[in-house]
Amino acid sequence: MKEIKMRRYQNLLTVSGLGVIIFGLWTVLKTILLLFLQEDMVDDLPDGLFYRVLFFTLIGGVLLIDFLIRLFVGLSARAEGFGKKKGYGYIVVAILIAIASLASLVLIFFDTADRSILELIVSFIVEATSMIATVELLVAAFTVKKLKKELGEV
Repeated sequence: MKEIKMRRYQNLLTVSGLGVIIFGLWTVLKTILLLFLQEDMVDDLPDGLFYRVLFFTLIGGVLLIDFLIRLFVGLSARAEGFGKKKGYGYIVVAILIAIASLASLVLIFFDTADRSILELIVSFIVEATSMIATVELLVAAFTVKKLKKELGEV
């Protein structure tokens, strides 16, 4: 019976790990689209090539770091879901991602300037889905680790 539960949660761990990676890609894509669709954001930069290069370099760096963090969490979860031994590092990072997602959900309602109700709803649904995938990953990770101890696989 515990073996069946273990397989179910390992599967959930692999699927939610993939979800975390996909939402990382979505964050990158969404930011790039926003930069191109909201030209006034870039137009408000001080004149000069230096400021534009600096702006895009900083945005790119933040996006890269965010994606690499989510990739680390997602790949670690998938590896553990496939039976490889993983530590708790990715779980700690996933907890931080979940906290950041919760903060983002709260901020969506306070940042209503120039946004339609449809935009707010879509942003909320996407961010909530991302947070749910991360929370599912955490539940699955803790359950798999607990079951491994009970089954003597540690």
